[in-house]
Amino acid sequence: MRKIWTSFLAVILVVPLLLQTTAHANSAINVYIDGSPLKTDQAPIMVQGRVMLPLRAIFEALNATVKWDQKAQMVTAIKGDTTIVLKIKSKAATINNQAVTLDVPAQSIKGRTMVPVRFVSEALGQEVGWNSKTKRVTITSSDNSGGNGNVDNPSAVSYVTLRDNGSNGDGRDLEVSFGKSFNEASAVDHYRVYIVKAGNASWFNLSATGKVSTGNYSTLLPTGSDQSLRLLSSTRDVDGAVIKANQSYVAFVLAVGKGNATNALSAASGTVTLDSGASVAAATNVKASDVSDYGDGRDISVSFTRPQNDSNINNYRVLIVKTKDVSSFNLSTANNASSQSYIIVNKSGSNTSLKGTLNSNSRDTSGEIIKNGVAYTAYVLSVSNSSTESNKLSSGSSSFTLNASAISIPTITQVRDQSDNGDGRDLRISFTKLSDESKISGYRVFVVKASDYANFNLSKANLVSSSNYTAFNKKNYNFDESLSSSARDVDGVTIRTGVSYRVFVMAVGSGSYTGNNTLSSPSSAVTLSNNYSVGMVTNINVSDVYDNNDGRDLYVSYTRPSDESNISSYRILVVKTSNAGSFNLSKATAVSGYNYYTQASVGSNFNQALASGAKDVDGYKIQNGVSYTVFVLSVGKGSYNGTYTLSAKSSPITLSNNYTVGKATNITVNDISDHNDGRDLEVAFTRASDESNISNYRIMVVKASNAGSFDLAKANLVNSYNYTEVNKGSNYKQSLSYGARDVDGNAIQNGVNYRVFVLSVGTGSYAGNNALSLGSSSTITLSYNYNVLPVPYVAASDIGDNNDGRDLEVFFNKASDESSINHYRILVVKSANAGSFNLTKANAVNNSSNYTQVAKRGDNIKTALSSGARDVDGATIRNDVPYRVFVLSVGSGNNNALSQGSSEITLSMSNATEEVSGLSATLEGNTGSFSDIKVSFNKVANENKISEYRILIVPSSSIGNFRVQDANNVTVADNYTRVAPRGSNVSQSLQNSRDAYGNAINTDTTYQVLVLSVAKSGNPADNTLSRASNQVRVNPNPDTVSIPAVSDVKVTSDASGITVSFTEPAAKQNIAEYAVIAVPKGTALDLATARSAYSDGKALKVRDGAAQIVTQDVYGMPINNTKSEYDIYVLSVPNMINAKTPALSPSYSAGLYVPPVQPEVTPPASLPPVVTPPEQPSVPVAPQ
Repeated sequence: MRKIWTSFLAVILVVPLLLQTTAHANSAINVYIDGSPLKTDQAPIMVQGRVMLPLRAIFEALNATVKWDQKAQMVTAIKGDTTIVLKIKSKAATINNQAVTLDVPAQSIKGRTMVPVRFVSEALGQEVGWNSKTKRVTITSSDNSGGNGNVDNPSAVSYVTLRDNGSNGDGRDLEVSFGKSFNEASAVDHYRVYIVKAGNASWFNLSATGKVSTGNYSTLLPTGSDQSLRLLSSTRDVDGAVIKANQSYVAFVLAVGKGNATNALSAASGTVTLDSGASVAAATNVKASDVSDYGDGRDISVSFTRPQNDSNINNYRVLIVKTKDVSSFNLSTANNASSQSYIIVNKSGSNTSLKGTLNSNSRDTSGEIIKNGVAYTAYVLSVSNSSTESNKLSSGSSSFTLNASAISIPTITQVRDQSDNGDGRDLRISFTKLSDESKISGYRVFVVKASDYANFNLSKANLVSSSNYTAFNKKNYNFDESLSSSARDVDGVTIRTGVSYRVFVMAVGSGSYTGNNTLSSPSSAVTLSNNYSVGMVTNINVSDVYDNNDGRDLYVSYTRPSDESNISSYRILVVKTSNAGSFNLSKATAVSGYNYYTQASVGSNFNQALASGAKDVDGYKIQNGVSYTVFVLSVGKGSYNGTYTLSAKSSPITLSNNYTVGKATNITVNDISDHNDGRDLEVAFTRASDESNISNYRIMVVKASNAGSFDLAKANLVNSYNYTEVNKGSNYKQSLSYGARDVDGNAIQNGVNYRVFVLSVGTGSYAGNNALSLGSSSTITLSYNYNVLPVPYVAASDIGDNNDGRDLEVFFNKASDESSINHYRILVVKSANAGSFNLTKANAVNNSSNYTQVAKRGDNIKTALSSGARDVDGATIRNDVPYRVFVLSVGSGNNNALSQGSSEITLSMSNATEEVSGLSATLEGNTGSFSDIKVSFNKVANENKISEYRILIVPSSSIGNFRVQDANNVTVADNYTRVAPRGSNVSQSLQNSRDAYGNAINTDTTYQVLVLSVAKSGNPADNTLSRASNQVRVNPNPDTVSIPAVSDVKVTSDASGITVSFTEPAAKQNIAEYAVIAVPKGTALDLATARSAYSDGKALKVRDGAAQIVTQDVYGMPINNTKSEYDIYVLSVPNMINAKTPALSPSYSAGLYVPPVQPEVTPPASLPPVVTPPEQPSVPVAPQ
């Protein structure tokens, strides 16, 4: 974090941008930190030749604390252990109490404190760039903290877009665009583009990328900018299938790290389904703009480029889609959009660009009126005027959100526990007011339980009831306030001790900014505690445990405070629930000693029922039928005698005679048919163990959304038409009737989430005292799932030599309709029993150890079984036993379907080898030869079948077509490196200088490494080729690498001296710096002498070709261009890592400077003697 701080400190105080000489509003100056733009509500400006930046905007963007002293006109900025103090209109400043001086003083401009960009530079170790043409400041922090990764491992690409840009029905229609990794230059070796069937996208992750064959992804090298790739007709998805029409796809991009760095996988693109036939062309360059402040569709203007040929297009439809719904928005949904959800833009003239503005009634594609605060994406549908060509949907615009205008975000500076009232008065909050409060009406303070704060956002804050936040009016200074005793958290619970909270502050927009609120970042966590006096009990629970109709039925438990040193006893207070809302500490301490329970002592938690004579706080005996709420009062002692703390309240409880009315248990539900009514819902439950006080049971079907609040009171009120009554006497399992209804009176039907409860109905002396089941069933949604289809094809293969289930690979085609299938089971059956194996026997295989369960994936499935896999008889799968494999389609209801068996398969040992793993290639050394490449890999688990490993070097351009057959054909010993099995992993340098094709390994080619596991059997078919390693390229020997000289040297001799500028070489990657050398006219300068002048400090060292003034010549003598002429040379200095030989430019002349003639002045009576300057020494000859 300290490095992040130094980054924005560098922005404020470091960069010398001496670009202009007068104060004026300039063209926009942009600031980027680690590649991310820094957006401010007031643009940087130029004052007295210095760029001024808004201090607060930068600090708030990086979560720094900024304090303003109005009286002293002083700004204090705090971040970690660094403090900066600036005074308005003063050049004096301090950094950690160390005085510094600014060239231009800090000053207030349009309500913002602006500071000059100058001063620290290399002292902070930051890389700062300035582009005078684009007016762009680029700041690179030393740890790249502004990005999403680090300098060692690549970050994921910033976005991935997949577009359908053709009508070929194959890969040529797809175009993938992505934003480069932010640390591409330092961390990314190359990118891989994966095309994945949309149905498989949810399981495609970083681990899955390692299993994709090299022929099933596309590779791109870094270019320094965002990239776009048009796929080929032969491009395949990650499953190896050629891309085709009528299939939905998404794209992923993998940033592959350099060396041993980890890789980073992007999020999925949106889904694209290729058209199957001819279609019109799509609009391009779709852009949406917020053009007004109506708060509806009139604020949106959409422009786009029409296709070059749109003669077959009738018109265009502009559709606005919520950005959260973009992943499910496609051509089909666009075609079916209501006319209220788009506007029509007609073709007009020959304009290549068209524009449409929405109206006040415009709706998005979900049918909702367009409004502020919602993220949208715009699309354009090209509407065909022909029955032979289909419509075409454009790519989406960038996401945008309508806002009346920007309102700054409040900054919380501190939250703390300040007292021991046990309520909101203990919580004190400090936050910084907005510098511009003209757009807001005031502030709202939200207190959120720390367990929920990660889910609390602006949308939820806008919905919080006014009783559950604290409002503050705006004022002219920052806030430092306590909450009230009645303050509540956002859930409506009174603020109390023992709960961890986080605080948010909202700035509430007003006038034309109404509804455009902003929410602060969360505060640090704060837990109120009785750290000043008497502790509070927590976790109060109550339950009805008997049927005595007095206090003995009320069981109370609570957790004592961790510190009881100031507590003498506790008082259990039973309050009627109708009075609990107003029951507070004052009322608790006033309760008569007869009306609370005092048998609760310190030293342990409390867990027991009250006494028979226990009373509520009003003096009435505790009894059935009254709703109570329980509080506990902590009573102070010693110096805290007379001090009390009241707990939070328990949940309400109403005692009743229900203890001997048994409850149903183990409620289960199943979807058993496809009638779309109660007959599809089968309910089973276990009857109460004692039914002597039960007359019958009532089955109650409750919508799952209401199940959380469904209790005994609500169950007792359900109309008799809305439940199913069943007799007692046995456990129950039966489907409901045709006319069965849920408790709301709605017919039971498909597509609704239900949960089922069972009510035990009391009889005799317990009539009216019913009991609701212990919990409900799981949630069930009825659907048309009764018709379960078998898989059409099953095959089995022997793929290993483990003598267990790992050797058995099963492939099967998915069922043609999987909508009714929950999962598949792979059943391995001995061939001797396969002829009589049928659905009944398959359903009877209930032991999950005797089958392998496979989730449906929306595609065909291939999987190897586990080492512990068993056949249906429970025997471990092993060699030399003939098997046939079946697949059971397991329905979502009770119906299953069995496939035909596979062909017979008998597992056996083979001579095939295994593939090595962990293959990598690194560079060690800089000799510029093959021996610099070091190869490492993990040996195979079983080397008994291995005669040798062969390390093969293959150019990356050929790696995609290099197969095991090609590796077997590399028989010349000089074209691979042989490694004998050694019982350990391998790490060694290359021993031979040629690649797999016999060509010499060179510094101009990028290579990848493969390892061929060669079988002892001598049969090439048993050999196994590894996957390719990372890319590697041999670096040239720096002793042989030259660097180029500079060009276009410009020399000016004037009153300020000799000024030199030049153009740097295009290939400057191996240049460390430059040295400008001045030599008296007529004296030659060779490379050796130039190197000596550079080493001796008699040359001007510069980082680039910007204009610089030369102050001394090659002898160390001061430049005097009014008396002497000079020849100027520029030496390119190598970095001594990748190159070691410097380069010297030709000489360029610097003529005499003749000062203007001054008017004659009468000399004084006496003049000082004339001194003749010494002769220039000759140029020394460098030693040979």
